[in-house]
Amino acid sequence: MTEQTPNLRQGGIRPPVAVTGLGLLTGLGLDVTSSWQGLAAGRRVTQRFQRFNPDGMRTPFGVELPAAAEALFARSFKPRAASLMNRATKMAVLAAREASAASGLAGAVTDLSRVGVVIGYTGSAGLPEPVRDDAVVLQGMANAPAAWVSLDGGFTGPAFTVSTACASGIYALHSAYLLIQAGVCDLVLAGGAESTLNRVYVDGFSALMTLAEWDGDVAQASRPFDARRCGFVIAEGAGMLVLESLQHAQARAAQPLALLWEPAVTSEAYNILSPKRDGEGMAITMNRALALAGRQPEEISYINAHGTATVLNDQYETQAIKQVFGAGAPRLPVSSTKSMTGHCLSAAAAIEAVICCQAITHGLIPPTVNLDQPGPGLDLDYVPHTARAASLNHVLCNAFGFGGHNGCAVFSKAPAPGSPARSGSH
Repeated sequence: MTEQTPNLRQGGIRPPVAVTGLGLLTGLGLDVTSSWQGLAAGRRVTQRFQRFNPDGMRTPFGVELPAAAEALFARSFKPRAASLMNRATKMAVLAAREASAASGLAGAVTDLSRVGVVIGYTGSAGLPEPVRDDAVVLQGMANAPAAWVSLDGGFTGPAFTVSTACASGIYALHSAYLLIQAGVCDLVLAGGAESTLNRVYVDGFSALMTLAEWDGDVAQASRPFDARRCGFVIAEGAGMLVLESLQHAQARAAQPLALLWEPAVTSEAYNILSPKRDGEGMAITMNRALALAGRQPEEISYINAHGTATVLNDQYETQAIKQVFGAGAPRLPVSSTKSMTGHCLSAAAAIEAVICCQAITHGLIPPTVNLDQPGPGLDLDYVPHTARAASLNHVLCNAFGFGGHNGCAVFSKAPAPGSPARSGSH
């Protein structure tokens, strides 16, 4: 490896920001509570596509939102506004509303010009169904989710899209973190949204040989780290987090759910599809995340892995974890929640960031389902089948995307109410 740790800026480690609200829509549920319950129970929701006819497709299955999503969309948006939004934008707005409500923003934030919005989104799903002529451009804009979230909440600070494939969610958190640390914003809604479940896009991923092709029960198709893994299961969803400076959270008496340290983001500059051999780039990014959080490897309690169930990702991510965590790697719990949520592409890392915060709050590590027999060389503790109770002080969230975009973030347990929020000792 050419690099292990970053050269930290003069002045050392920057303080964490507070996570004060969460929002989530996944195939397991249409809010944080129901999605978390599904994760804790190890539910498997991969099924044959319902929203379009998948006859003749090599991969005719994925993870769609529950059927109740259509009624939720109908009652949540006025018809004219709904006609101008695509599905991912609706998800982003609903996840942002949930996160905002959970954070208690209504009436508590008076200067909306200091509230920002950063959303990870590819904007490349296209328009799979006919739309009104005046909606074609508005539905297809890459900035649409960020624009609508800011419009919906009346937030007049910076609002923009980050598009770095499957690492988009971590890159969005990174941008939000920097906006807060630079004093541009007091508070930022950050996350990701994606809905690419249409025949053209799914067939495109099939042509890249990245999707699972499974002849048996499709509920078992998403199987990260398993010897029979055969690609990822494509999915849709959204995850949003309310981030704010500790001082701002304290001033409005908002109790942090977790703390987010400065995320590490890198580009491998290696290959448009494949990560560097042996997980070199992944290891560099994990080491950077630890250094930026001021954490030693032995302080990490759990890793929410990128864990896509592709042959190379699972192999290289495992090798990278071994490089970073050394002799402690076999004892470190690592799980892939994509085994349940599927792979939500640009929303994946944001969804998994929410999951990390929930894992800290509930003291529970969600499992890797469908993991019957780990593949050769995959010998870490992947928390197979069943969730595990654990005291989680610091967790690592990994995201690695097409194009060589890597992102890793450390979340820490927040101090108890009334305790001093010291940035280096949580």
